Amino acid sequence: MFTRAARICSQPQIVTIAVSRRPVANMTLSNLLSRTVSKVGSRSMFTASKPDTVHPNWLRVGLSFGTAALLWGLLFKQHSTDVNEYKVRNGLE
Repeated sequence: MFTRAARICSQPQIVTIAVSRRPVANMTLSNLLSRTVSKVGSRSMFTASKPDTVHPNWLRVGLSFGTAALLWGLLFKQHSTDVNEYKVRNGLE
């Protein structure tokens, strides 16, 4: 599929036809995809600076690891409660 542009000069019997080699529909789709991919892979425009890897924010690190440890602890506690309830219901204890 090629795009064609016709230009009529001052004399009506002369018509110039220019044919380009790029498809219009594919060009538009590829431009759309390239813009979408470049926006997905780029940093957020709201990030003012890069994170400091030399001096980490120890409060955030501690809260992250503490929260993860608390959630794992609750998971193990709930699992042991569920196992004990299963054993009682099925007469295994």
